[in-house]
Amino acid sequence: MTSKFRFLGVWVQLLVLGASLSPAQAQWLPAFGRSRVGTAGFQFLKIHPDARSAALSGNAINLVNEPSVMFWNPAGLVHGEDRPWSVQAGHLSYWSGIRMQSLALARRLSTGEVLAFGLRHLQTGPMKVTTEFQPTGTGQTFNATNTSMGLAYAKPLTDRFALGMSLNWVYEQMPDWQVHNATVDLGFRYDVGWRETRLAVGINHFGMNVTPTGRLVRPTLGRNDTLQTFESLAPPTVLRLGLSSLVYQEQDHRVDGVVQLNHPTDQAESLGFGLEYRYREWMFVRSGYEHQSGSGQGLSWGLGWRIPRAYGVLQLDYAFVGRSGLGPTHRLGLMWSGGKRQEVL
Repeated sequence: MTSKFRFLGVWVQLLVLGASLSPAQAQWLPAFGRSRVGTAGFQFLKIHPDARSAALSGNAINLVNEPSVMFWNPAGLVHGEDRPWSVQAGHLSYWSGIRMQSLALARRLSTGEVLAFGLRHLQTGPMKVTTEFQPTGTGQTFNATNTSMGLAYAKPLTDRFALGMSLNWVYEQMPDWQVHNATVDLGFRYDVGWRETRLAVGINHFGMNVTPTGRLVRPTLGRNDTLQTFESLAPPTVLRLGLSSLVYQEQDHRVDGVVQLNHPTDQAESLGFGLEYRYREWMFVRSGYEHQSGSGQGLSWGLGWRIPRAYGVLQLDYAFVGRSGLGPTHRLGLMWSGGKRQEVL
């Protein structure tokens, strides 16, 4: 067996090992204070907005390079398509009729710097209004809305090192209250110089605690209570460290692998693995797994097709993510890159 096949076997074994670990096993990093679930708001920011990242189970900070990488690690924008314009749209079919759309637009400058704009919007659809005395519904319905939009900037400092930052505005609205916040994403990528190995570090959703505003009326026995004071909410900040490399390459076939460690402020730590196979740069098969105690996360997989045209490059992506108890989710993504080709680092 050649060294190429042995190296591929190591990555496959790592992926299988991650999928076989019991949720009851210890944390990858110390869980200071034990359980931290429920200590942060703006939970929709944890949802994977793009299909390629979802197929890799969110192991995206140093492998993904489409415009949507600004949601993970803005520094990855430097390694995107060598064309001045790229736009990417995504659609997520979530549980209970919830839908999420995402949009990312990137502009590559002649200096190699990249500017980007990103938007995520989640809506629940009509939901029944229930109370303690009318648990089956009052006959009224309501909608919940979650929105995030931001601007990103990425700069190559050398031919191996890139930095990126994005500033975001986040908004949540319910019928009786609303809250908004400003967050920052920071990240870097470093090319080690061997087998296209890249080291990446990113911090996402870093911001201040904010307090919702509004007026909530709660029916009680004999009267209604009005709630106008709310507890403050923190964004779900997460630190990610990733390592990716070329696992196998032979003529038209190529396999890339990634390992990623996630350390959120409001949840247990997790370790993720992902593999992406590509054939002639036009067909992709992806799979990933994230081990996190109690999450019920299953193996994810996805497909991708890239179609070069005279007016640019079209790319279509699909992802399937399984989760025990709640069922699977499906994501679709479409990207277009156009304009005259530019030299890339």
